[in-house]
Amino acid sequence: MTYERWQNLISTIKDKFKVTKEGREELNPGPGHVEFIECGTPLGKVRLELIVKPKILEKKTYYSNRVGSQTTVEYRYDENEHTLTLKALRWNEESDTWQEVKAESLTTHL
Repeated sequence: MTYERWQNLISTIKDKFKVTKEGREELNPGPGHVEFIECGTPLGKVRLELIVKPKILEKKTYYSNRVGSQTTVEYRYDENEHTLTLKALRWNEESDTWQEVKAESLTTHL
């Protein structure tokens, strides 16, 4: 997924469906943010999320072999390059929660 394709997807959704909520949330913990859009579709209430995180360049683990010692992980991020992940979620009326939709199940509805 590229950011241009995400923008095209957003405009297509706005043309075809009624958007109920749209926005951006910061990731906690860690750097990055989530851009999301919620809309009503014939399949029910759907939420699409684009997770934007900086690319990890290096991961260092600090530890000691002593009993009871603590392990620390340190990440080094790229300032210019990001990774983009698309998630599709569907609202579950029974449990009042968002449940992730697997890509395999999307092809069965076509």
